[in-house]
Amino acid sequence: MKTSVRLASYLVSAAIIASSGSARAQLGPEVTPPDLPAGKDVFNLTLDEVRQYSAIQNFEVLGHEYFKIPQRTPFAKGEGRAGPELGSGFNTVRVYDGIAYLGGYDGPPTLFGILIADVHDPLHMVPLSFIPCHVGTRCPYLRVNREKKILMFGNDKNPNNPNQPPAGEATKSGWEFYDISDPRHPRELSFVPATPGGSTHGMAADDKYVYGCGQYAADVNAQAVQIIDYSSPEEPEQVATWHVQGQVKGEQYGPLDAKGPDGKPELVWCHEIVPYDNKLYIGYRDAGMVVLDTTDPRKPREIANFDYIPPYYGSWLGGAHTVQPVIVTPGKDPDLVIMTDEIFTCPQGFGRILDISDLKSPDVIAGRRMGNPQLLSTFRIPAIQDNFDFAKHEFVCPKGPPGNEEIQNTTHLPWIDQRSPSLVYVTWYDEGVRVLDISNPYAPQFIGYYKPPRYNGRPKSWDRQTREIFQDPDTNLLYVTDGNGGGLTVLRWTGPILKNPPLPGAR
Repeated sequence: MKTSVRLASYLVSAAIIASSGSARAQLGPEVTPPDLPAGKDVFNLTLDEVRQYSAIQNFEVLGHEYFKIPQRTPFAKGEGRAGPELGSGFNTVRVYDGIAYLGGYDGPPTLFGILIADVHDPLHMVPLSFIPCHVGTRCPYLRVNREKKILMFGNDKNPNNPNQPPAGEATKSGWEFYDISDPRHPRELSFVPATPGGSTHGMAADDKYVYGCGQYAADVNAQAVQIIDYSSPEEPEQVATWHVQGQVKGEQYGPLDAKGPDGKPELVWCHEIVPYDNKLYIGYRDAGMVVLDTTDPRKPREIANFDYIPPYYGSWLGGAHTVQPVIVTPGKDPDLVIMTDEIFTCPQGFGRILDISDLKSPDVIAGRRMGNPQLLSTFRIPAIQDNFDFAKHEFVCPKGPPGNEEIQNTTHLPWIDQRSPSLVYVTWYDEGVRVLDISNPYAPQFIGYYKPPRYNGRPKSWDRQTREIFQDPDTNLLYVTDGNGGGLTVLRWTGPILKNPPLPGAR
């Protein structure tokens, strides 16, 4: 009873703020989170201390949990090393009906499995069950079919898992399907393999299909697209694959995907997929944005791409991370997408807004259908991403203290508030969560932020690792994961709910 009363008060308060919101929020001077006192353990803070050592504008911190569960690695528990005991590091989070599904993260190596937790009460989040990854893999990406009570996640070969297969035995990489009708006792249903010892990455799902980035055969270079029909979850079937020319052994990359501006081979691989209305919007690293028509899921067809590398440089990991369509009218094709890079070198990754209202253009370049996407604007953290030394002719990025100099300020995952297509949350690694008003897509503006305490569980870096954000479809609360062992934070947006959808890009 207390839990429901507390949650109801959150929702009433949120409704009052939403109804009184102005057209734009006024973002005050940037605030830096205060440093922790000497000897204060950042992995043992109370909720009040989490708030105290954060920088917050237009958010309220409702809850935080480290999830120091027994299934953490010896590294996370502090065994055999100097330093504090870490919580769980997470990548993906999904929350439905008060239950959170969390994919453990490997960098630093804290948790190799899926944690299911009761989060009805943000002040008292409780573990319910745990599903380990296959030996020798990580499983940070997951999706949930809420109605059918099915959990889906990928197993990706990873050397940091302390449990490895016997010498000479390949890892069991691929896609798992679990019955979660009882979240305390998840039950394995089936498994669809990638190539043994291969890799998987981002994924998405609708009511019938899983769309995964997977290395589905030994002759495929890195991850490409796997489409899996799970209408019968006990017997799912891979029905199609798709790849950029050059990813399969014996093929040659086209001129758009061959070499970057430094003359080195581009990194062309499927990273994240967002499905909507018979289309897949894919962040394909150095191949940029790829849009596939899946009207016939067994025959996916490329209808557009936006490839900007070169002249841009994708760095050691590749460029494009996520392509998120901006849905204004449900059932109608979007006119805009938000696109984020994940680039850790200097200059670091930033975001773009594209107009995709004309994907029927017949333009074909180098054998690939281009559609007709148009760049409208970019967004980046002010005074960090665009410092340039003209004498040395190179960008200058901030550094941490000596010996811990690496700081990651790149964009990561965008999430559009379900109450307004103009309100966008972007996780930004060391910069926490940044909030954008894209009501004018030519001039996006920052209108809020949450920079958590510096949960830093890695010995040679000084960065935060704010990874992903998810909005509960019932409560509108926001769940944010930390990859460094900082666990899960529950936020409420207290800024305005922007009334108008974005202006049209094409005009």
